[in-house]
Amino acid sequence: MQTNIFSRQPPSFRSFIIAVITCLVVLFFDWRMPHVVQPARNLLYTLYNPIYTVASYPVMSREWLSQQTKSEDQLRRENTAMQAELLQAQVRLQKLSELSAENTRLRGLLDTPLIIDGRMEIAEVIGTDTDPLKHIIVINRGTADHLRQGQVVLDDKGIMGQIIDVYPHNARVLLLSDKESSLSVRIERTGMRAIVSGSGDLGHLKMQYVPTSADLVVGDNIYSSGLGEHFPAGYLVGRVSKIQRQNSGEFAQIEITPAAQLAGGHYVVVLFSDSLAKEQPYAHR
Repeated sequence: MQTNIFSRQPPSFRSFIIAVITCLVVLFFDWRMPHVVQPARNLLYTLYNPIYTVASYPVMSREWLSQQTKSEDQLRRENTAMQAELLQAQVRLQKLSELSAENTRLRGLLDTPLIIDGRMEIAEVIGTDTDPLKHIIVINRGTADHLRQGQVVLDDKGIMGQIIDVYPHNARVLLLSDKESSLSVRIERTGMRAIVSGSGDLGHLKMQYVPTSADLVVGDNIYSSGLGEHFPAGYLVGRVSKIQRQNSGEFAQIEITPAAQLAGGHYVVVLFSDSLAKEQPYAHR
């Protein structure tokens, strides 16, 4: 009788038992003595690496061929898309930087030692006066927020100006640099009083009617004196930046650099306190 070469004999039960026992022994050694089995495992992994590499060749070859067969138009479209994504990311980064800077400025306003007793209102600069010769800014607070004419406006560095007009939802602030602006000040180092006026330049103020013999040096801090009760006492106005003493003149020409950011401030503080000349009687002495 001819033997069927395709017939399969059932595996021997003895071989199955031996295989199971061998597996259990290997598992036991791997559990109890992993340092014995680990070298063999490392050797097997090393032998498998060429197989993994050969098996990955079809996929890598297909990707390489697809990259090589891309048309010039496809490459240009991809380049344009990547440039657009890069531009969007740069714009988002600029916005995040601006938000971080605004957060820092707001923290500076809230933490500034210039604010007393918490009587303040934070406002945002929303515009400037249409007259280029006027140094007037517009803030987004008005009578609806209980603002009134004559209130002092400052930032975290010093005095910016004073409210001159109030409307329901906005107000106009005359900056210290305007030619029509002036206030009484006190030199911190000597206590001498003087008048500081606007020069028409956002970066410079001028101190008027100071004798050439006055004890004044570059770098002196200038504070509001409270005289006249238009500006409260004790707030930084600026620093002396230039002194010109002429032998023929009776008064010196003195330039003051304003402490506040008159040209670039975005958020400001409106004071609600009464004039510090009333709160500090020594300001009149």
